[in-house]
Amino acid sequence: MPNDSLEILWRGGDPAKFTALQAALRDESIPFWQTQVYDPAGGFLSSRPYYLEATPGFEIRVHACDLERANGALQWVESKESDVNISSGTTSLSAREHDRLDARQSLPHVWNANEATAEVWAGEEDSMAEYLASALRENGIPSRIPDEPGHRARLCVRPHDLMRAREIARQITEG
Repeated sequence: MPNDSLEILWRGGDPAKFTALQAALRDESIPFWQTQVYDPAGGFLSSRPYYLEATPGFEIRVHACDLERANGALQWVESKESDVNISSGTTSLSAREHDRLDARQSLPHVWNANEATAEVWAGEEDSMAEYLASALRENGIPSRIPDEPGHRARLCVRPHDLMRAREIARQITEG
C-alpha cells in the first residue's frame, strides 16, 4: 500500500497536549504510534553530564492515509488549548485553587535552589528524576536534584510546593 508509511503528526514537550492528542485520535479511531524522544543537545551548556540534561519530548506518528483526519484532531486539540488560554484570563482565583494541577502556573523568575529541601521522589534512575523535574517545571514548580555521589537520585522542591509536586509525581509514576 503506497500510503502505508508513518508520518509525524506532532512532536513536542508538553505532556498535557501529548495526552489530549492521544485521546482525540482514539476518539476518531485513528491508529497512531507514540514514542518518548530526547534531545541530547538540550543542556549542552550545563555542568552536569550531557546524558542527564537531555530534553524530554514526545512524538506521535500516523499512517500517511490518516494524516488529514489526524491533523483535524490536532487542530481540535490546539483550539481547545487556545480556548483555555483565553478563558484563563477571566478565571476566578477559587476556580484555580480548585485545580491543584493547573498547568498554567508559571515558574517563579527568582527562587533560591537551597529552599528546595522537601523530597518528592527518590530512586535509582537519574533519567526519571530528570523527567519528573521537567514535568514539575511544566506545572510551575521549581525543583532541584541534589548532587550526592554514591546516593540514590532524589528530587526536591520547596516545602510549600510539596503537595502539588507529590500529586504530579504520583500521576506520572503510577501511569
